[in-house]
Amino acid sequence: MLPLSGKHILVTREATKAHTITRLIEQQGGISIEIPLLHFQGIYSEENEKVMNQLSSYDWVFFTSTNGIHFFFELMEHYHHKTFEHAVKMKFAVIGEKTEKVLHDFGYKAHFIPDTYTGEHLGKEFNEYTSESCSILVVQGNLAKQSVVQELSNRNHTISTAEMYETNVNVRMKEALKKSLHETSLDIITFTSPSTVDAFVELAEEEWTEELTSIPCMCIGPSTQAEARKKGFTYTIIPEYYTVEGMIEATSAYFNKKG
Repeated sequence: MLPLSGKHILVTREATKAHTITRLIEQQGGISIEIPLLHFQGIYSEENEKVMNQLSSYDWVFFTSTNGIHFFFELMEHYHHKTFEHAVKMKFAVIGEKTEKVLHDFGYKAHFIPDTYTGEHLGKEFNEYTSESCSILVVQGNLAKQSVVQELSNRNHTISTAEMYETNVNVRMKEALKKSLHETSLDIITFTSPSTVDAFVELAEEEWTEELTSIPCMCIGPSTQAEARKKGFTYTIIPEYYTVEGMIEATSAYFNKKG
């Protein structure tokens, strides 16, 4: 028997990325219930147009999410195609292997990846990596944690941040979520960002009960776990590797151990 056989697993990830985690769940025999609680959109502003026109002034561009990469290149194409010439000369730092892969898919190489895939370690390990003072652009969403900026600020870098996309709660999923919580006996909930936790709590409304908070939560990393605990979930788990593959591996291990 596969480790997730018959297990009902709620996938809260944004729709275009949910299929990846669903495929992994189904490969282990689980039943994926996709309810995408977030959606994203680029921020087309004079400020971001200015950032794009000044790309040549940055030594490094930092990405803390795959969304940041998507919208960075989307805005780059929107504002000025010649900025691609600057991108070829820039160095990129990414938070983990998924962001590295997405950057590679756009045709660019990641020059720095931390050993531990968190914003805190991205900043901390970069400071250990270089003794130089660099001009750095950190690409973010509107709800981004500032841990990478805080760590980078411990050195004499020149740091700029740019909010290039918005994270919005997918209110159209409210009824679907409430119906699922009411009618399905969930074995585990997956959260791939602190924002998914917040959206879950906001949309659950009257379904938010003490019984619900006792459902195990598989969180992609420490910041997501901290948000889940803050919101009241009593049993949270994080994988050894902060990826969706790591999440499903840890979920399988959890049910194997539980029996």
